Amino acid sequence: MKKALELSNKQWKIILNIGITIFAVFLFVKSFTIDTDRSKYERSLKNIQEQSFEGIVIDKGFEKFNHNAAMIYLSNETKFSPFGQFWPKIKIGDSIVKKKGETVITVYRNNEKFMLDNKEILESWKK
Repeated sequence: MKKALELSNKQWKIILNIGITIFAVFLFVKSFTIDTDRSKYERSLKNIQEQSFEGIVIDKGFEKFNHNAAMIYLSNETKFSPFGQFWPKIKIGDSIVKKKGETVITVYRNNEKFMLDNKEILESWKK
């Protein structure tokens, strides 16, 4: 019969050191990722709150020179890029208002009014 693999104390120390190093690197990367997600959320929230626009939607399209970003063009030559979830909800002819300091886009269509809250999308990033 063959003997089980025997390791010396020196070999066990090397294995243990490698294991601890891998675990430490894992913890470092994980904490960096969590901080990055939080930073992304806060930066995005601030950017959204800084925006303000209002007008009538005259066109929807994609800007090929801007990573094919979805854009909505308003009658006053303003354009903005909505979250993908909002793209199908906004139609040509809608009136749109987004006030500075808020996260909500108010959409008026015919005699209807509805709200699209950017913060709901951002909150889903936290999960």
